[in-house]
This record gives sequence, C-alpha cells and structure tokens, in this order.
Amino acid sequence: MPSPMPRRTALAATAASGLWLAGCAGPTHRAATQGAEQAAHLPGATQRDWTDPASGLTWRVWVQAPQGPQGPVPATGHPVLYVLDGNACFAMAAQLARNSAGRPADMRGNQSSAVVVGIGHPGDAPYDQPARQRDYTPPAAGQSPTPQAGGADRLLDFITHQVQPHLAQRFAIDPQRQTLFGHSFGGLLVLHALFTRPQQFTRYAAASPSVWWNQGQVMQTAQAFAQRHTPPPRAFQAQLQLRLGALERAEAAPNAARAAVLQERRMWERIHQLTDALAELHWSELQVQLGVLPGLDHGAVMAPALIDALALAQSPRGFLL
Repeated sequence: MPSPMPRRTALAATAASGLWLAGCAGPTHRAATQGAEQAAHLPGATQRDWTDPASGLTWRVWVQAPQGPQGPVPATGHPVLYVLDGNACFAMAAQLARNSAGRPADMRGNQSSAVVVGIGHPGDAPYDQPARQRDYTPPAAGQSPTPQAGGADRLLDFITHQVQPHLAQRFAIDPQRQTLFGHSFGGLLVLHALFTRPQQFTRYAAASPSVWWNQGQVMQTAQAFAQRHTPPPRAFQAQLQLRLGALERAEAAPNAARAAVLQERRMWERIHQLTDALAELHWSELQVQLGVLPGLDHGAVMAPALIDALALAQSPRGFLL
C-alpha cells in the first residue's frame, strides 16, 4: 500500500496567510481608484440548468474549456475531469486547472490542459443534501430508485447520453482520459460507476467514499464486479485513486459522539478491505491506489483529493498509479 500522502493543507494555510500579510504591508495613505463592483466569473466557464429528457430531473452543469496558451490540440484530444458536487467543487477544480495551464511550458511537463465539468444541483447552496442522497446512492438490489435515494444510475445515464455527447461536439476529447471525481456520497457514486459500468470512464477518483451506505452495499457490488470480469479478456482499462483521511478512524475522533458514528460506519476498515480485495485480483486492466492524508477528517479530505484527481486526469496515456 502506498505511503501516506504529504499533508498539503498546512502549506495552503501558510500561503494564504502570506498573501494576507503582503496585502496589508503596503502604504495606507494612498487612495485606491475604485471601479464599480461586478459579478465575478471564471474565464472560459459556462453553466446551465439542464433537464434530462429521460428522468425529468434537472442538474446544474458547468463546463470550463481547456485553458492556457492557444496551441495545437493534443494529438489524442483533451482529457476531461467530471466533478460531482459541482456547486461546492467546480470553481475550485476549474481554477486549479487554470493555474496548471498557466504555468510556463517548461514546468507543465507532459500534462494536458483539461476540460473541467461540474455536475451539481440548481441553487446557490454548496450542497443540496436531499438531492445528493437521491442522486449519488445506488439502488438497493432488485429495487427501483425512490424520491429519496437510489438514483445513481439515472445520473450516470444522464452523463452518458447528454453530457458526454455534448462535450464531444464542442471539443476534441481523449476517450482514454475520462476521469470521474466524487467525495463522500459522490465518492460512493464513483465506486458504483466503476463496478457497474467500467467503460464509461477510464479514471476514477473517490475521496472518502461513503462505503457504509445501506450496510456496505457497495462491497457486495465490488464482489459481483470481480466475479463478472474474472474470465479474461476484460473490455476496460481503469484506474482507481482512493483518498482517505487519517482522522476517519474511530480511535482518532474528537469526541465520543463522532467516534460512535465512525465505529458504526467502519469506513476506515471497509475502504482498506476494498483496496486489498481489488489489489489481490492482479488484473492488468485495473490499477488501484489508496492514499491516506495525515491530519485530515472526512470533510477536509475533499480539497487535497481534488488536487490529486486533477493531476490524475491530466496525466498522459499510459500513466501508472
């Protein structure tokens, strides 16, 4: 198992405090010239509330075009990073991609400028909790989705039949570099996608996935996936990047109430169990990597995991986890 990932939140906090101090250090007697305040926007990004004709549900979809100096399209096309919980994560992912593309050419290496797509919900709140549970959880075995849960396949079908064809019309897309990122319930959807339709994407990034949902149902889905694809050849090439916070263990909980929740959900144990089971398959078509982030709890994992997911998405074909 890979060694724990370096803690990057401390570096981010240090950088932010440095910017704050730099902003306060200048002369105070000069009057600034102020223009009219305007709504902020991300260059190259668009959004729309998109009603799915199949399900009748509406999702908010953001798209950022590839950023950076205009040059020839990569020979294989642009990679795509699909980000769930777009209301909370898209702006961060889009800005990270812009930062990466804005680096000098000799520092970008062989990373390609990515198309960034956010999938979220109408409204301005960072999270719509009822809609997340409705859309990101898989249906119980043999049952249809309800208004409260189990709609994972509806959302994946929407991406398949609506979003992906739309992107293919707008951009030159690399079909072998399609990455799906999700955190918590979103991470559960990422795992469900890998285990039920491993050809829809090629790279899967699950941050602290909610493997506890419905008594650990996704663990059985993983077993069925392994059994279904045991006989070669396997018609997919997939990479699974898992991230987990070191404080997501009951022993590391800040109080007894949180410890009880972690003990009941057994996320730490289940994610390690899942990683080991997939690694023991020894399939050349499936690469799995688990990174444990020191000092981080469940919510704090999202930001550094998103940084890793973007790096995975932009990596060249043939990149090994």
